[in-house]
Amino acid sequence: MEARWALASLVCFAAFFALAAIVSTRPPTRTDRLAIALRGYGVPLAILFTRLGRWYVVTFVCIAALAVTWSAGRHAVTIVAWVGLSQLLSQAVVMMFKHRLRRIRPDYWLHVQEADTSCPSGHSVTGLVFYATLASLAAASPALPHAVAVVAVVALAICAVGLPWSRLALGAHYFTDVVCGLLFGAGWAFALYALALRAGAVPS
Repeated sequence: MEARWALASLVCFAAFFALAAIVSTRPPTRTDRLAIALRGYGVPLAILFTRLGRWYVVTFVCIAALAVTWSAGRHAVTIVAWVGLSQLLSQAVVMMFKHRLRRIRPDYWLHVQEADTSCPSGHSVTGLVFYATLASLAAASPALPHAVAVVAVVALAICAVGLPWSRLALGAHYFTDVVCGLLFGAGWAFALYALALRAGAVPS
């Protein structure tokens, strides 16, 4: 089973490398220009989602998840801790790629302008590596009461979708930056799941 997830990870990473290599050496694509139409819609909500991707909010959510899973035993706590560590490591790698690719951000931002470069979108990576992974763990957890699990899964899934959308609504990234972030995040999450399966940390 882990071989399938490992293969899915490789496919996502290959697509990420191919797209990143293209967009980092060329002007914004036609899709990038069309996606500018998303800018300016739901700005207050987009700002909220963007803040949910900041390190201090992610840290708070991780601590809250650890507290919720504490009663489920050491195994559950260890898995959540590994998700937090994976998030930290993935963002370090994202920053390395940003420095390497050096794609300039759009010049039509609607919120606080950040000093780093544009590709890939770190918020999009966080949406999958952190929020979507926690949502999948909550959905599969036998220790959480059903009502709590449903609320957690819905809230975390909304965050996973809202983070990449917010970057387009605020004009902070090109559309292809977000796609690169989603491809990288999916590749990372699939690889993490394959490793967890191989280690017997999660049921197959």
